[in-house]
Amino acid sequence: MAAKVTGYSRAQVALHWIVLVLVAFQFLAHDGIEKAWRGFRSGQPTPTDAAVLTNMHIGAGTLVLMLALLRIYLRLTRGAPPPPADEPRLLQLAAEAVHLLIYALLIALPLSGAVAWFAGVAASAKVHEWLTNALLGAIAVHIGGALFQHFVRRSDVLMRMLSPQRD
Repeated sequence: MAAKVTGYSRAQVALHWIVLVLVAFQFLAHDGIEKAWRGFRSGQPTPTDAAVLTNMHIGAGTLVLMLALLRIYLRLTRGAPPPPADEPRLLQLAAEAVHLLIYALLIALPLSGAVAWFAGVAASAKVHEWLTNALLGAIAVHIGGALFQHFVRRSDVLMRMLSPQRD
């Protein structure tokens, strides 16, 4: 691991927010791929609007996977800032668990979607749907934790992701 860091790099902060935007897009624009999936399963042609959104969904999902892997690489090679010195160990463990879950879901979701779409595995589509709900829940916990850190604990945890450390 790299030397101890006090904040996230510009790349880490940028990747965080880019992935957030891509995940939000995936959630908001999923109707197209759902229409296309229903058509695929019933042997019906995919409407043009659904085909465009499907291609965008697949492209964005692929990008999420690649960027998640890059985020993990940066975290392993550059490190991450330590938790606040006065943070109880239970909160540290909760934060680590939520981060690990989010990373795992950012990898599992594109893979399950690819298996469903390209291999036509209906069970994988169902898993993809469950994982989507799990990711939304994990993101809600993550946001809640960041707001708790900022407004209740008065720590700099939230600000570290809003203002990168100079590289």
